[in-house]
Amino acid sequence: MTNVHSLAKAESQQTEVIMRVTTLISAKRVTSGQVAQEISVSPSTLSQVLNGLYKADPSKIIEKLESWLRLREQRDANPSIDPGFVMTPTAKLIMDDLTYAQITESIVVIYGASGVGKSKTLDEYQRTNNNVWKVTASPSRSSLTECLYEIAMELGMEQAPRTKGPLARVIRQRLKGSEGLVIVDEADHLDYPTLEELRILQEETGIGMALVGNNKVYTQLTGGRRNEDFARLFSRIAKKRGIHKTKVTDVRAIAEAWNVGGGSEMNVMIQISERPGGLRLLTKTIKLAAMFAKGALITEQLLRTALAELETND
Repeated sequence: MTNVHSLAKAESQQTEVIMRVTTLISAKRVTSGQVAQEISVSPSTLSQVLNGLYKADPSKIIEKLESWLRLREQRDANPSIDPGFVMTPTAKLIMDDLTYAQITESIVVIYGASGVGKSKTLDEYQRTNNNVWKVTASPSRSSLTECLYEIAMELGMEQAPRTKGPLARVIRQRLKGSEGLVIVDEADHLDYPTLEELRILQEETGIGMALVGNNKVYTQLTGGRRNEDFARLFSRIAKKRGIHKTKVTDVRAIAEAWNVGGGSEMNVMIQISERPGGLRLLTKTIKLAAMFAKGALITEQLLRTALAELETND
């Protein structure tokens, strides 16, 4: 009898979870695709579970849905005033550079310190413009073949070849006439042959291209090795933007977007922005302070408490 009672209780809990998720989807507060992505199951599997058609034991997926609901409730209980992307003066400059590259079908290089808002601005430009493809280089994606394959995947070419010759050809065909922009973030990981291949790709297809990263990007292009090959590559760069530190005007723009006022709060935010990580650390601090504030104004003390929490090593 106890087992029967426990089974009935478990089934009741599963039904409740399914009903709550279904209600959110029906109310268009979230899509089934979003839910599936956030709990790491396929959309078809989620659909089968929600409609009672899943043939296997659904308990593991129900547990994921229950955790997803719990996290959603926690977010609702801690209202955030997160404004999302903030168009700082530095972000505006980067946006203008990307627009220039796309319109004039040329190469721009944006380089400098970490945490000044480069990557977030690249994402926003891609989100708000057509035919913009962004890839991120890394140690495992720095070779010519791997970099080209990343571009192919970003272009939606799931069946792209894995050898560099055929790969370069199909990418070239895909990009011709697109009037698009290819952005390579963390481009400081790329070696000379890869950079040269990208230059040729840009010239042959007439697209815009942005190479973005730390100061090493610029060093690689100018070359401590100032030979003929590097001079040829460097001469193709139409525009260069060096951003070497966070600006007070950027901090003010972020403070205004988050509705944080007062001289003492501004002083703390400027101090945070001058640390390693710059605006990235500042944004993380403000987000945590907003959680502590629970909908109230963010104060100097909350900012300091949030920063201390983020820097705790215990």
